[in-house]
Amino acid sequence: MCVSADLSTDSERPELAGRDPQFIRTMLPRLWLAATLWFRAEVDGFRNVPDEPVLFVGNHSGGANIPDTFVFVLAYNTYFTVTGRPLYALAHEVVTRMPILGSLSRKMGVVPADPDVAAAIFEQGASALVYPGGDVEALRPSRDRNKIVFDGRQGFLKLAHTAGVKIVPVVATGGQDTFYVLNDGRRMAQLLRFDKLLRIKSVPLSISVPWGLLPGDLPHIPLPAKIRIQVLKPIDLHERFGDEPDWDAAYEYVTSVMQTGLSRLASKTVLPLVG
Repeated sequence: MCVSADLSTDSERPELAGRDPQFIRTMLPRLWLAATLWFRAEVDGFRNVPDEPVLFVGNHSGGANIPDTFVFVLAYNTYFTVTGRPLYALAHEVVTRMPILGSLSRKMGVVPADPDVAAAIFEQGASALVYPGGDVEALRPSRDRNKIVFDGRQGFLKLAHTAGVKIVPVVATGGQDTFYVLNDGRRMAQLLRFDKLLRIKSVPLSISVPWGLLPGDLPHIPLPAKIRIQVLKPIDLHERFGDEPDWDAAYEYVTSVMQTGLSRLASKTVLPLVG
């Protein structure tokens, strides 16, 4: 793989210093082998990404395992090279603080989902990846596997608009077929006060290997579902909605574009899990 010279890792934000280009280079061939054999991954559309920092906005699936994120980050670093156009993924603090997994994720460029951290990413010329739906979308019922579920969250729009970066939508199928979610767990999260205490918004009943039936989700052995990812054309919020956007209209537009893209991608699936 051809890679360019490393960019400086100096930053006012210590969170960005955790990304380790050499670690990513070392892991790419091994992880791609797993992604190819297990998920039969297909990623298309990187030609739509402009040559400038952008905010990738994706739909989230697969519970605690986030297989769609895993495949997208691998594909991005392969296509653009590890140091050519650095990518950071904004994640719930639960992910970055987990023993072992948290350390590995930080080396891959996973950082806390914080507006100041995101601003620092753009300032150093890198791009960011965010999943507005968070755990609500990643743990949505399997019957809603092909629905965009951002739960009304508009922070990603304000982040992109304030930073002056374009949004590049990313849609993915297959992740929600790697385990099974029986119900919407938002009410249970409220009853347990997880939404207040842990910032966890969904505690559904799920079925996975090896845990079987479980409230919520833990890292599990994913079923070998086929993962397809499509990168859509960029959206310039300033150009389309002006300097003082109607955020509800912007939210409706972006989610509609993504839902159309997701539905089109899902039409390629013959049977869940099989792909």
